[in-house]
Formats: sequence, structure tokens, C-alpha cells
Amino acid sequence: MPSQQQLVIQSYTNGFVAGNLSQILSCVTDDLVWEFNGSQVVEGREGFAEHMRNDLGSGTPELTIERFVEQDDVVVAINRGRFVPGDGEPVEFVSAEVFGFRDGKICRIQTYQPMD
Repeated sequence: MPSQQQLVIQSYTNGFVAGNLSQILSCVTDDLVWEFNGSQVVEGREGFAEHMRNDLGSGTPELTIERFVEQDDVVVAINRGRFVPGDGEPVEFVSAEVFGFRDGKICRIQTYQPMD
């Protein structure tokens, strides 16, 4: 049975796949910190929303969570997906995302996705 934190991540992921920014943002705190591949950092819900608008506007994502690993207020999601840019060939990917939680919402996301 999934934990409450895993259900929040599933809702976040479903929002991403559906292109539903409101659903995505309902899962995160105002002071969210998102780190991509250890270098790109976005701070705050509004900065994250702007980044998501750009991502969601550039193509169609598909994402499947293959496994969760959870300890206390941290959940790791191992993902497999495909992104179809509006003007290009589909790109297959695997990723791992580390989600930190506070008060039932995601407050930190660390995304690790190998780039070709």
C-alpha cells in the first residue's frame, strides 16, 4: 500500500504528464527548492512554475514511476519516460528523483537524469 508521501508524488507526476500546472503546484510548498543534475537550481514555487510552464509548453511527457524507496520524510522515485518535443524525435530517459517533504507537501526535489 502506498504511503501518503508516495500518493503526493503520484499526484505530482500525474499533473506533469497531463500538463496540469495547478495540480503540480498543489503538491509543493511555497519555498520549494528544485535541483537538476546537481547544477541547475530553481528556488520558490513561482520560479518552479515558470520552469514547468516552459517544459510543459515544449512537448509531451510520458512518465512511469517504476519504484519508490522511502525513509522518514524522503522518498526516491525511480522513473522511466519519454519526451516528445513539439518539433523533434522522441527522447527516451530514465531518472531518479529525491523528494523531501514537510507538512505533507514536497519542499525539495533533486532530479538526476543522464543527458546525452
